[in-house]
Amino acid sequence: MPDERIHEVDPARLQLSRTVSQAVKQAAAILQQEVNDGSGRATTMQAKYAATKKVDPNEFKALSSRVRKDVHDLIAMAADLFSELQTDEVQTVVSRMATDAHDVLETTMNLVDNTPATARTLANLGFTTPPPTTPTEAAADAPEPGPGPASGDAPPQPGA
Repeated sequence: MPDERIHEVDPARLQLSRTVSQAVKQAAAILQQEVNDGSGRATTMQAKYAATKKVDPNEFKALSSRVRKDVHDLIAMAADLFSELQTDEVQTVVSRMATDAHDVLETTMNLVDNTPATARTLANLGFTTPPPTTPTEAAADAPEPGPGPASGDAPPQPGA
């Protein structure tokens, strides 16, 4: 139910509001299509991983790059929507928000981009199975009782 005071709003402001609303709807439709395309790629990659326990680095990088670009675009569009509000205070907050959001995105995506290499390194070190989840499993995996390592000995290595 629309607010009855809508008829009292300055027509220029009302037109601006409607123009911004239309732009947001168009941007949302474009982003929805992008998300659907990316989601399909992610689902395909997830299915391959479930079957092979391997991730194609090129597919992963392509998906990561697409997510990075889409989110940067979204941040830029959101910041641009506020450009009509021409107060110094709003512009300062919007600028800081956009800069911080871009920085957070880059940090997050850099962590994501390094995930396959980190997983490979951990697998090469012998970390290929999850830790025991029950006391029975932990006891079954425990070493035989006996003298412990002498102080100064190297710690046991995974998979050893």
